[in-house]
Amino acid sequence: MEAGNMPPPSYAQVPYFEATLAASDIDRFGEWTIIMAGSATKDLLQLRRRDAKRAECVLKKIRYASPHLLRKDILESCMCRQLSRGNFSGNNFKALHGPSHGIPIYQAEVLRNLRLVYQIDCTLDDDGQRERQVVKIYGIYSHKRLDRIWPWLSKLLNGRGKVYRQRCTLRESTTLGSGVYRPAIFPPRLEEFTMDQSPIFVRDDGTSEDHSSLISSKCVKLSKAYLNGLIAEQEVELPFQLTRKEWEIVRCPTSCYVIGRSGTGKTTAMVFKMLGIQRAWEQASGARKPRQLFVTRFPVLAAKVNEFFTSLVESLALAGRTQDELRQLRSQARNAGSQEPPMMNPMNAINYRPGTPQKYSELTDHDFPLFITFDQLARMIAADTQVEDSKEDDRPIYSKECARLKFILDKVINNESLFVTYSAFRTHYWPRLCDTSRRPWLVFSEFMGVIKGSETAFHSPNGILDRHTYVNLSPRTYPVFAGDRDSLYSAFELYSKLKSEKYGYDMADRTYVILKALSRNPLKGQPVDYLYVDEVQDNLIIDTILLRVLCRNADGLFWAGDTAQTISAGSSFRFADLKAFMHRTEAAGSMAIQKSCTKPEVFELPINYRSHSGIVNCAQLVVKLVTDFWPDSIDKLQPERAMLGGPKPVFFVGWPDETFPFKPFFSGLRGNRELGAEQCIIVRDNAVREQIRERFGDIAVILTLEASKGLEFGDVFLYNFFEDSAATFLQWRIVLAGHSDKGISLSRDMGGSPHSVLCTDLKNLYVGITRARKKLYILDHSQKSEPMRELWSKKGLIDVAPPGTNICRYADKSTPEQWAAAGHKLFNACQFEEAIHCFERANLPKQLRIAQAYELYEVAKSTVQASECRKVFLDAAEAFVQCAGEALDTEKNRFYREAAECYALADNAHKAAEFYMAAEDVTGATEQYRKAGCFDEIVQILDRQPEKITGSYRNQLLYICVVHYSRNGRRPPIPLFSSVESELTYLESQGLSEARIDLLEFLGRFLEAAEVHLGLGQRCDAIKSLLKDQQNPNALQRAVDLALDSLWQECSFDKPVHAILQNKRSDAYKVLNCVQGIPLERLEISHRGQIRFFRAVQQSPFAEEVYQLGEEFSNRGEEAMALMAFDVLSSQLAALCSADAAEFDNFLRRFERYIHLLNSVVSDEIPLRATDPKVMKVFGIVPSSDHNYSVIAGTFLHRRFEQNRYLPTEINGLLKAQLQAHLRNKFSEENDAFRISQAFSPQCPYSIMHGLHYDGQQCNQQHEQRLHLNAASYNMKINIHLQQIRILDFMSSVMGSHGDRLASMTAAALDRLYAAIYSPIFVQGSVADLDWNSIRNAAGCIRVVRKWIEKTIEYLRPTGQPPNYTNYLMSVIRITSFHKTFGGKCSLQEYVSRQRCRVSYDGEQPFADDNVSADIVASLTGSDPIRGVQALRFLLQNGVRMDLLVVCNFVEELCSTFVSSLHPFGSSSPLHDILVPRGWVMNPNKPVIRRDIIQSFLHCLRRLMNILRSGRAHSRFHLPQDGEPFVDIILARMCRMLCILGYNARDVGLSKTVADILLLPPLDADDPRNISPQTLRQLVNLRRQCWETIQALDDDSAIQDLIHLVHKNGCYCASPISSRIPQLVFEDVADIPRRMNRAPAF
Repeated sequence: MEAGNMPPPSYAQVPYFEATLAASDIDRFGEWTIIMAGSATKDLLQLRRRDAKRAECVLKKIRYASPHLLRKDILESCMCRQLSRGNFSGNNFKALHGPSHGIPIYQAEVLRNLRLVYQIDCTLDDDGQRERQVVKIYGIYSHKRLDRIWPWLSKLLNGRGKVYRQRCTLRESTTLGSGVYRPAIFPPRLEEFTMDQSPIFVRDDGTSEDHSSLISSKCVKLSKAYLNGLIAEQEVELPFQLTRKEWEIVRCPTSCYVIGRSGTGKTTAMVFKMLGIQRAWEQASGARKPRQLFVTRFPVLAAKVNEFFTSLVESLALAGRTQDELRQLRSQARNAGSQEPPMMNPMNAINYRPGTPQKYSELTDHDFPLFITFDQLARMIAADTQVEDSKEDDRPIYSKECARLKFILDKVINNESLFVTYSAFRTHYWPRLCDTSRRPWLVFSEFMGVIKGSETAFHSPNGILDRHTYVNLSPRTYPVFAGDRDSLYSAFELYSKLKSEKYGYDMADRTYVILKALSRNPLKGQPVDYLYVDEVQDNLIIDTILLRVLCRNADGLFWAGDTAQTISAGSSFRFADLKAFMHRTEAAGSMAIQKSCTKPEVFELPINYRSHSGIVNCAQLVVKLVTDFWPDSIDKLQPERAMLGGPKPVFFVGWPDETFPFKPFFSGLRGNRELGAEQCIIVRDNAVREQIRERFGDIAVILTLEASKGLEFGDVFLYNFFEDSAATFLQWRIVLAGHSDKGISLSRDMGGSPHSVLCTDLKNLYVGITRARKKLYILDHSQKSEPMRELWSKKGLIDVAPPGTNICRYADKSTPEQWAAAGHKLFNACQFEEAIHCFERANLPKQLRIAQAYELYEVAKSTVQASECRKVFLDAAEAFVQCAGEALDTEKNRFYREAAECYALADNAHKAAEFYMAAEDVTGATEQYRKAGCFDEIVQILDRQPEKITGSYRNQLLYICVVHYSRNGRRPPIPLFSSVESELTYLESQGLSEARIDLLEFLGRFLEAAEVHLGLGQRCDAIKSLLKDQQNPNALQRAVDLALDSLWQECSFDKPVHAILQNKRSDAYKVLNCVQGIPLERLEISHRGQIRFFRAVQQSPFAEEVYQLGEEFSNRGEEAMALMAFDVLSSQLAALCSADAAEFDNFLRRFERYIHLLNSVVSDEIPLRATDPKVMKVFGIVPSSDHNYSVIAGTFLHRRFEQNRYLPTEINGLLKAQLQAHLRNKFSEENDAFRISQAFSPQCPYSIMHGLHYDGQQCNQQHEQRLHLNAASYNMKINIHLQQIRILDFMSSVMGSHGDRLASMTAAALDRLYAAIYSPIFVQGSVADLDWNSIRNAAGCIRVVRKWIEKTIEYLRPTGQPPNYTNYLMSVIRITSFHKTFGGKCSLQEYVSRQRCRVSYDGEQPFADDNVSADIVASLTGSDPIRGVQALRFLLQNGVRMDLLVVCNFVEELCSTFVSSLHPFGSSSPLHDILVPRGWVMNPNKPVIRRDIIQSFLHCLRRLMNILRSGRAHSRFHLPQDGEPFVDIILARMCRMLCILGYNARDVGLSKTVADILLLPPLDADDPRNISPQTLRQLVNLRRQCWETIQALDDDSAIQDLIHLVHKNGCYCASPISSRIPQLVFEDVADIPRRMNRAPAF
């Protein structure tokens, strides 16, 4: 509703109500008001019911108020009228005592034997502004009953004081001597009436009667409503006379705080103010009904106040009834007879009013005034409340808090069984806290009222005080656990954890969640105009914020209570705190709370009308101790006073030497002797209670102190309160010392000390004392009781009983009626066990069984073990069913409902629903049917009894049923809708798309169902729906189109397609799974190929099938799809780091195909148009308006910061440019993979030597076992290097401007190729193992390498300043080796002989040509091997940072030229019986080298070995990262080479040099031409050692590197060296390469 249309609030329309409580006056009565005491009204009703004729005589006297009913003469003689006119003379003004007695009391004759007893009293007017004389009628008595009580009462009333006596005895005559008087009028008295005398009247025979009701009972005005009530024989409830203070409260125009102890009239003032506003509205025409809300924590109190208010309204309405209506009411009253008081469930604080709407917003004016419990009100508000996620705050912490609020709010609305009450805490949580030193009630109160429910907690995160804040709270304000807060907070954390595990919530959680929700969303429904909160101290202080939010009238708040008698666990505030809190809340302006312009009033009610001064004074001293020592713990009020006097409490000290000190005291209560109905023994805990019952039986009502809160009894026996106190004797003694007669001498601030336990115990002592109305007996023999007993005695507030007193002296006998009343009182206080005690004695079997049923219910709730709990709930349910069978028809439903609830708590939903139906609670039944999954029954209820369910809940049930049947694929037994189309319309309006889809599919309308799915963004489900229509080709085509569109949207070009299709959360994965069973043969070839492609990629993106599909796409002219397939294959790069050579070769084959296709597209060799629909799918291009195109965000072509709008030519250009860049990027990625892949890396030298990983840094090289290093692996490694070089060569022709980068790549590739072909050690393979037939496209590879050799030679020269000759010479060795292996036409010797390529020996050259590089080339090409020795010497002397592998290869190449020179000169077959590596004899035409050249070579070799052995190889050579193992492997290679020389050498000098280099024992051969036998033996031994070394180094090698050359000529003989070394038999040296199956380069 708009603000301008909002109706004015009710409180602005209600007129001032000064006179609204006045009852209708009786016609023709005089000035004197007649008020009727309760005893007078009772007498009149009893007289009418007992003796109709005599009652008629009295009523005729009264009926004269209606002149049309009786004759005028009788009317004039009406006694009441005479008295109302002040006619005090004759037989109506006879005093019952002498004038010296005090206040005069008179009798007036009604009939001969009937007397009306009255007095002239003083009361306030109806407006409360003045005090006037009235006629107060006490009763109607027979002449014989006018005994001595009236003179006694006269004296008793005289105790009210001089002013009262003067006002009552004053007579103002209208005419002198006429005997007619007018009522005197006085200003209101400043003090209320009180007296010290006891209202106990003692007769001459010693018996006593309590006549306090004659003084303290409320009196009502004799009015028309009163008389009509008598005519109708109704027990009317009319407004009674208020005190001056009560009138001030009722007439207060602002909000107010009313504080008063128990029995001071707080609730009375509250109800009368509500009545006044209600009557003011009734008298005002056109005003909207004011919304008045009464809230309390207790359902029984709410029900009683509601009943009282309703009775007041109905009784006042009797004034307007006709005589016929009154006769009808009388007839109804007589037929009804005596009605038993209803026994409603006192525990059901949430649903104590079943007819109340479930939501606050559903309340109408008709529901007000509303009397409700806070629990039910909170649930109603919660049902209207929502917690919405904030769009402005997406922090994880906030999201978590929001989820917590939603969770708790849902539990508040739907599951009150998880609500943690104090009873639930004590049963299910307290045993787990393992804290027997504290009292559970106090602990729970601290948790709820301080840690969670205080103002500070509300403003804390999550509504909870953190440990630091709690520990540092003021000990004065919160004294209970002031000295032990840290450990208590640990207990709170454990409680919170347990609560979370049980998914529970407590009262603080509930209020905090609702307030947080209301802070974001306004209250739904209209606020109230007036709010009345009774016993507000039993709420949390944060509850008051919620209550305040409900009231829009800042002057319409009424807070009443007393913080000294807190009943509910959780209260921890004073009225001063509440008032300040309300002021701060209104001033803050939060929660849309209006601030009052006037200051709220604070009223104190100090007069106690319920107890007498003996009890009140004793309790007042306890309150004074609390306020003196702990001033911030409760409100400090005026001293409480009693209206009447009474006996002092009696203190019994017992017999300390007894095991049970008060056994003699209780000894009289045996057999049939017991305490009365209004007598109660109050103990500390259940253990003491059970102890008394075990010893003496069921002798009395026995309650614990905790259970007694809120109850009152005539007599109370407070047993061992001090003995069981947690405080010590010294602590109690401090109280006495601090309150000595000399004044308070000790510090009052004891809140922060261990004495704070006294604060709690004194409050409990106050509660125990104030449970008594008439007599209090304190039984305690302990030493801890002495300080308080002494203090009370000093003040004269108690009497101490002598030892030996028997309790029978104080036991009262009670009538069955009194026992019944006590039973109902205890029942309403949830003390069912004690109520059973009372109903047994009242002989009320029906009420007894009801109490037993509720006791079973309470026992079930407190049972922890689940199975036992269910059993007791079932017992309770059966008991309630029995109660229902005995109950009146009007009460049956209540018990059936209780039985249903018990069945529900026992998890028997079927039975629960059955009895909810029996209770006519259709809503409860449907809820249980829902829990049981019996939706067919719910449908039947909706069909047959829709009127018994509220509209909102009916809609909710309809919604639930529709969802249920939809989810289970069923149709309801009874149609929920009139037609299919109406059902579809409903489903669409409610957003039940799933149910709508199910229905459409049920009807075979799959295309429509698919469109609904698409509208919800459920593409997968749309496809599934379409595929269900197998016979419809349009549906199949639509499904395929949807699937491919979805797949291409997520899996376009250059996306991680495999990862997307493997991600179960991705739409692409779901869509592809949807079409797994699609019949591919029914699809066109293009669609079939696309689906096959996505399936293949999902299974294995690098499978051959993907490559074949790419080829198929290309063959069909679908180049975009081919590019997509090849691009997916290229994504294997990331996984190639650990791939083996074969896998990498397969990848290179596919990659080469991909880059060729890419290049063809980029170069327009193959046309590819971006506007082609297939191309648009692959590259995420979408057409837009005006023949333009845009690119889907996040796809290959999307440019983030550019305008996404392209013309056809622009989109084509963008596609080609991006593909060209993509080609370069892919090549770069592939080259990076080539550099780091283990397939291209050399074998780890350490692994070769030791078969283990190197312990040093992380090794990225290969670690193949020696047995796996064979010729095949060697050739495969050569193959992949050559394929990579081919790709590099292709890219060099494509990239053009990137030539410098390609040159560096080329150089690096050649270096790696060199390391692969010329491996560090023979076990990896050698050039002798190179098989061109194993190389893919070998001719092309050789052609490219030859081309690169030629290009390299063109730029081959020393570089740097000064020139770096070392690197240059290393390159010369590599290029020469390549040329030797790959062949080709290349004048290498000519190139290195150019001036710029020359490297001089600097005078060391003995030959004519001074060129190191030319000598290297000559020696390696075989034209002049001798020149290589001089070049080697130069390198070893001058080279720095040389490549050790290149030097090693050069050394071995030189060594291989000496194989023909190892036998003695002149041998006809120098290669016969030679053991050599195969690589040494690939070119067997070796020249014969002189011995001095070989010796020179060996000297160079010695130098190299010394360098390598010295550990300083890094100073001369450029070593790889694993330097030490690499040096070791080179050393092993050199040793093997020397051993082969030593084994084959037939020259003593060479053998001696070899032995020396190998560090073997030296040979004794001074004359090589004269060999001694010893020398011969040494040579044989050297040859053996060399052979053993060779065997050791060749062990576990898969490559057969060594061969044994044997000449075919029979004149030569040579035995096989080893079975592992093959013999190669040759006839001519030219046979050797051929027999080794050596294929030449192309």
